[in-house]
Amino acid sequence: MKKILTLTIFLTNIFVFGFYETFSYASELSVTEETENEKEIAVQFDLSNQEKQEISIVDEFGKEITFIVEPFTLSESMNYDKVSVFSYQHLFPYGKSTYQVKATTPYMGISYFIDVNIPNNIEQSQIIKAYSYDYWIIGGTLNNITLNHTDQTAKFSADVSWLGGLGGANVYVKAILSGNLLTISTRM
Repeated sequence: MKKILTLTIFLTNIFVFGFYETFSYASELSVTEETENEKEIAVQFDLSNQEKQEISIVDEFGKEITFIVEPFTLSESMNYDKVSVFSYQHLFPYGKSTYQVKATTPYMGISYFIDVNIPNNIEQSQIIKAYSYDYWIIGGTLNNITLNHTDQTAKFSADVSWLGGLGGANVYVKAILSGNLLTISTRM
C-alpha cells in the first residue's frame, strides 16, 4: 500500500509540474543512446546571443527536459549570493564572461556557473572555472556529487537514489565549449 501511495504522489507531481511552455534561442543537437533505458540529450547554445537562452525537449518516453544558459554581468553576480565576487563582466564577442548552466525535469533540477574566456581567435576559447552548483530533487537523494572542469568541458555528476533506494542511476549535466558555441548534454 505504501508503494502505491508513493507512486501516486510521484506521478501526481510529474503531472502537475510537468506542463509549462518555454521559448528557445538554441537548437536541439541529438539524442544519443547510452543504455537501453537512459539516453543523453544535447542542445547547442550560441554565446554571441547575450540574452537568456532556453529550450525544452520532450523525449520518446514523454519526459520534458529544459536547458537554460544565462549570461551574468558583474553587477548581477554581486547581488546573487552563490556567485563568486570575481565573476566577469559579459564582454562578448571577446573577453571573459560568466554563465549559469541549468537543466531541469519535472522531478529534478541541476545548475552551476562557468566562467568562459573567448579570445580574438575563438578557436582558443576555454572554460576558466566551474563553481557554485545547486540542485533540487523530488522523491530521491543525490550522492557522490562532483563538479569538474577542463579547458573545454565542465561537468556536474552525481549518483541518484530514488524512493528510498528502490532505483538509482548516475545523472549529469555537461557543458562543452567549442569556439562561441556551448553544447549542454544531460542524462537525468
